[in-house]
Amino acid sequence: MGALLVDLLQRAQRNRRMVSVQTGGGTFLGYVLSYNPELLMMRTVTRQGMLTSVRSINLGEVSQVHFDDKYVRLIEFKEHNPDAVFGLAAAPDGLEHQYLTVPALLQRAMEVRQLVQLITSSDNDPYGYIVRLTDDELLLEAYTTYGDADGHSVLQVDDVRNVVWSDEDTRTIELLLKQRAAASQ
Repeated sequence: MGALLVDLLQRAQRNRRMVSVQTGGGTFLGYVLSYNPELLMMRTVTRQGMLTSVRSINLGEVSQVHFDDKYVRLIEFKEHNPDAVFGLAAAPDGLEHQYLTVPALLQRAMEVRQLVQLITSSDNDPYGYIVRLTDDELLLEAYTTYGDADGHSVLQVDDVRNVVWSDEDTRTIELLLKQRAAASQ
């Protein structure tokens, strides 16, 4: 076990911060309980931040350990904000009284400034706010899953197959954006 790995594991354990450990058997997220030159004991969590197990990992099988990177911080954020991230999914007002189409959902999302994920006919399923909408196109203020601004995109309305109005990822992005806005004031 190298000095850099020992230092990283000590910091993670001391600060009660999450790590991501990659082995030949998969990737494990969690908290360092203890370690020695042979074994790492971790309290593991899911990608949703839910505690799942206490497990040993043979340090000889570890290829990488990540600490305080964007992905690990995102999982920690979800773990610390479960009510907002995993709360009741919001639905468009009046949902039960309307004949809904994808263009109608896009229009409604633009009107109420709802962050949505657009499931498209390509492999690109962006998150963001709809800024403008015509019969044929939409302008999306896009965001990454980490809540970072990702520019603007023009999409064809016909390419949007489904609209994810509210899920774990959209609520996480919204909460990250709200917290950043509050911190900058």
